[in-house]
Amino acid sequence: NLDRAVSEVKACGKHAEATICYTVSPVHSIDRFVDLAKKLEDLGTDTICIKDMAGLLAPLDAYHLVRRLKAAVKVPLHLHSHYTSGMASMASLMAILGGLDMLDTSISPLAGGTSHPATETLVASLQNTPYDTGLDLTSFQPITEHFRTVRRKYRQFESDFTGVDAEILTSQIPGGMLSNLAAQLTEQNALDRMKEVLDEVPRVRKEMGYPPLVTPTSQIVGTQATLNVLTGERYKVITTETKNYFLGLYGRAPGQVDLDVMARATGDETPIKTRPADRLEPELDEARKELPASAQSVEDQLSFVLFPAIASDFFEAREKGDLTPEPLDVGSAKGPSTAHELHLAPVEFNVTVHGETYHVKVSGSGRKVDGRKPYYIRVNDKLEEVSLEPIQEVLAGVPESPEIGTGGKPKRPRPAKPGDVAPPMPGRVVKVLVAVNDCVKAGDPLLIIEAMKMESRVPAPIDGRVAAILTAEGENVKTDETVIQLE
Repeated sequence: NLDRAVSEVKACGKHAEATICYTVSPVHSIDRFVDLAKKLEDLGTDTICIKDMAGLLAPLDAYHLVRRLKAAVKVPLHLHSHYTSGMASMASLMAILGGLDMLDTSISPLAGGTSHPATETLVASLQNTPYDTGLDLTSFQPITEHFRTVRRKYRQFESDFTGVDAEILTSQIPGGMLSNLAAQLTEQNALDRMKEVLDEVPRVRKEMGYPPLVTPTSQIVGTQATLNVLTGERYKVITTETKNYFLGLYGRAPGQVDLDVMARATGDETPIKTRPADRLEPELDEARKELPASAQSVEDQLSFVLFPAIASDFFEAREKGDLTPEPLDVGSAKGPSTAHELHLAPVEFNVTVHGETYHVKVSGSGRKVDGRKPYYIRVNDKLEEVSLEPIQEVLAGVPESPEIGTGGKPKRPRPAKPGDVAPPMPGRVVKVLVAVNDCVKAGDPLLIIEAMKMESRVPAPIDGRVAAILTAEGENVKTDETVIQLE
């Protein structure tokens, strides 16, 4: 796979940097990394990067790895290490002592946690040594102040999992993957299950032959682990990318895969033994024929090929002039303090209890008596009276933006019969694979949904005929909604 990539980069007169994805497993060792580095140099790479995406590179291991690599190859070495485990500064210093040529750092307001070691810290550590960078620490001050302000401005987009987390030494989850998992679980209203997902990741990784947790395999392993937890049954839902991994479309697994899981994922298909990209037909020219008129640049074309539904919405909004950035939370970190920051509580909403969703509307309220205030609410259109005794009250803050296209009541019925098909988790419909009156067998794919940036096929639960399709491509669907009815 890398041979063609490196040769094409070189043919364009550009700099090729091949990467060793550093990880720890029963099948990875310094000897293996050194052998890989030699092969990469033979391919013609200009530099080699040691990518320590999970912050697993221990200080002494960093020293010995760099020393071994410097003795084995002539190209410059580059270290890219995340601070998630808290070891990156120590590992960086030891790698420098071992002969490292280049190091990635981050300006201090954005450093640490799932980011990199602080630039200023490493510059100061190397002053008056043979490795002195020659950089003036005072020159960083205006940059530091700028990004300290920027980080405060965009604090609402920060994950709760951005500090040093020693559990990474067990889960081996990279910084970027950790942030993505937190965002994905938040999207599924399941952030409280992060610990379960972190425990599941090493199991899935072992079953997949210990792939390094770096894009795209980090996303494949992480999403599959999340699905295993949220659906309540391991591999009940298998993403398209998990299936493709076991089919060999991402290359050869570093170690032995679990054959039972592989059989469940691949079904009747046979894994390939050739270079995956050699099986691809040229598709860009064909994709250009389907491009919206508003898609003009190369970036637009690539966006459409990769994410057709999302890109089409983006192009349409851009053409209409409706493209607006995500609104920023202008309230203070301590909560709202001025009148324009206060908001009323919702009076109509859905409540899900033990998988059952109830439509609730507050119709009115009475006068408080003995500390209790009566409310008159409709639950699925049935009027009820409840009494509320506040224990603790707070000011309501900035509300979340409503989901586009959702109203007060569910637009699709809840599943009630064996033939009522609901997605295993909330997502966006990418493609409907059947039409009304089609006959299907249990297990046949009915539609493809995208959830947590991965596509999954929703299978038919029974043999039957497609009686109704209650969704369309591009729509968002939920687990309590029937999207296809089979008879």
